[in-house]
Amino acid sequence: MQNDKLPQLAKALQMVRQTRRVVLQWIPAHCGIPGNERADELAKEGAVEDQPENSVSFSEQKTIIKALMRPRTNRDDYHTMSREQHVNLIRLRTGHNRLNAHMNRKFKLAPSPTCACGQEDQTAEHILQRCPLLDEERKEVWPSPTPLQTKQYGSRQELEKTTTFITSAGLIV
Repeated sequence: MQNDKLPQLAKALQMVRQTRRVVLQWIPAHCGIPGNERADELAKEGAVEDQPENSVSFSEQKTIIKALMRPRTNRDDYHTMSREQHVNLIRLRTGHNRLNAHMNRKFKLAPSPTCACGQEDQTAEHILQRCPLLDEERKEVWPSPTPLQTKQYGSRQELEKTTTFITSAGLIV
């Protein structure tokens, strides 16, 4: 495969090298990231296929996609939760919260990253899954073992259980 821009690029690189040290390094964007390698394969397959004629401009396509997505967003249960519930879930998901691990590492506002139980760092995963101090509250909300993924990204019913747990445990996340 030949690119018409390569001679221009080589000339520009030579000019820059007269006054600067230039190092070009390949950085594989998809390596080791689950799903990305497959996505890259599919993109390459799609790139060699004939592209359909499309009389709709890119701007019009964007407008159509936004219009189609709007009703879906409005129906999404996550967006109909209260602001407090929403904030708590985002904080638990991102790790940017008021739990000891984050407050100690990021701001040095907690004396230690360790949970009051003394067993491990106080993270969202720890309080939602393993903290022995919260066993009673956890079993009341989730009588059977529930994956962390479900607690943080599940259905509205599951997300409400998570926010109920945070409230009943007296946690400020």
